[in-house]
Amino acid sequence: MKSIAHVISTVFQPLLMPTYGVILLFVYTYFGVVYTQQFWLIITPILLFSFMIPAVLIFMMFRVGIISDLSLTKRRERFYPYLITLLSYTAMMLFYYRMNMPKWFLLMIAASIAIMIAAIIITLWWKISAHMFGIGGLLGGAMSVSYFVERSNPYFMFMGLFILAGLIGTSRLILKRHTVAQVIAGFLLGFLLSFLFVWIGARA
Repeated sequence: MKSIAHVISTVFQPLLMPTYGVILLFVYTYFGVVYTQQFWLIITPILLFSFMIPAVLIFMMFRVGIISDLSLTKRRERFYPYLITLLSYTAMMLFYYRMNMPKWFLLMIAASIAIMIAAIIITLWWKISAHMFGIGGLLGGAMSVSYFVERSNPYFMFMGLFILAGLIGTSRLILKRHTVAQVIAGFLLGFLLSFLFVWIGARA
């Protein structure tokens, strides 16, 4: 059981959630038509800024001993990795802003920044689940885009994402990385901020 939990936690780690979110946009929104010729131009920066740069820098911090393990199991060691991720997300948003991407898309990226800021503040006192605010943000953003941008209700996709969120949360509990409260709080943080930010962007 733990081996399955490890696989789920690795494949659906927080740093990959923004990339998964943008890929979903190409699947269920007009991105698949309007930006089909710009797929790699759009997907490469988010893969670079939200995954590769933070992952490399966090690994370097591990190698020099700033953090004791790559899973960031110790709350006090999460501050600098979260800060690095926040700065990288900010650079990513500036890149997409210069590409003149839609406001709701920019606000979707801004939601990731807001989530990281909230996570940094919370981490000073409490250990919240990064995996869960990752999948929560993905689900909240997907629902908000569907309802307020696409005016659609792809409920099968929502069902799949909710099941995935349950699997990720269960995996974190099986691995004893978090308590139930930390899992639920992480999910709600990601979901609510992403849903709200995209909704604001769609109305702008």
